[in-house]
Amino acid sequence: MIIMVDDTLKNYMFQFIKDVCDKIGPRESGTEQEVLAGDKIEEEMQKFCDTTHQEEYISSPHAFLGGIKYGAFLALISIGLYWLSLFVDLSILPLEPIYSFLFILIAVILIIITISYFITEVMKYHEYFDFLFPKKSSKNVIGVINPKNEVKNTIIFSAHHDSAFEFNTFYYFKRFGQFIINFGYFGVALLFVVIILKIIFELVSIDFTLLFFGFGIFFLFFVPIALAYVFFHSYKPVPGAFDNLSGVSIVLGIGKHLAENKESNAFPVHTRVYLISFAGEESGLRGAKAYIRAHLEDLKASNALVVNMDGIAKKDIVGVLKRESGIGATHDPNVYEPLYNIAKEINPLADLAKLPFGATDAAAFSKKGISATTIGGLNLSETLPPYYHTRFDTPEVIEKDALGQVVDICVKYLSLIDGTN
Repeated sequence: MIIMVDDTLKNYMFQFIKDVCDKIGPRESGTEQEVLAGDKIEEEMQKFCDTTHQEEYISSPHAFLGGIKYGAFLALISIGLYWLSLFVDLSILPLEPIYSFLFILIAVILIIITISYFITEVMKYHEYFDFLFPKKSSKNVIGVINPKNEVKNTIIFSAHHDSAFEFNTFYYFKRFGQFIINFGYFGVALLFVVIILKIIFELVSIDFTLLFFGFGIFFLFFVPIALAYVFFHSYKPVPGAFDNLSGVSIVLGIGKHLAENKESNAFPVHTRVYLISFAGEESGLRGAKAYIRAHLEDLKASNALVVNMDGIAKKDIVGVLKRESGIGATHDPNVYEPLYNIAKEINPLADLAKLPFGATDAAAFSKKGISATTIGGLNLSETLPPYYHTRFDTPEVIEKDALGQVVDICVKYLSLIDGTN
């Protein structure tokens, strides 16, 4: 299959990434830098889109990860209360037995708060704890390219322009950082189960003090993991070239390619193309979710398809997502299967993949019944590249051919969709 993307377009995309990193820098959600990046993206879109605009939304971006350290503190306090309860049981503390029960009861309440936060905010990307964090303003950037004739299809090519806080666990511990994350979840879950059992046994007056003492020793070994969670991430955002200016550059590359081939067969006849760069992805998909809330009925009425780009760096690593397990999103096979087939023709190494943890903006669409998938260049099931959510996420890690390859995949997919009418 002929590659349609030339070196000029590849250089344009790479230079865009470099310019944003050099002139604007890291782009924390809800900050001036995020807005400046959005302004630059709209400036580029105006060169090849029929219309462009920005849509403001208000969210609590720090709610997504900002509660992790507090949850870790609550877990540490719970372990301390657990041991105070044991000291009463062992008569080390000269207190009435009721105090043992009170200590353990307070511990279980704190653990329930911790688990609720991690499940709802961090794993499932809900916004139940947002009221505890400050509100900030962000803007999504939208460009529209109209087809030659009557609109019969709608396709959205999207990415996000904010960048993540540096994950200390990944920067300092590398692949072991993933073990810390998983063991942390396991440790908190086990602590909850053991505390519940201790409460039950105390209520029915069954003495298993030695057993619970053994669990207490184990929880002491869990303390360093909880401390690692306290310092899970810094409050300094990374450059975000790979994650995800690479995706934004591909969205812009698609628009530029179409503008330069307006008189050719590559330009859509019946398909309206939306180019969207979301804010707030790194704060829990808040930009994508805000866009969906504002346009859900139109998205459904137009049977819109969404092809999201997230984290493209190496030409030989390209995956089309069929599922995002952590958030519980299953993508539409009518989107990812033909997209994967095209990717496989262009690069035999292309993979049909699942995201084991985290989420992309496509998940927000799929969970609302909008057909979507993500093209990504990250295989978290097998490896953790040193530039993922660390200060090493700079333009130097990106291969220009990787950007061109994904533009080629998307343009061919657009032709396929447009050709159905």
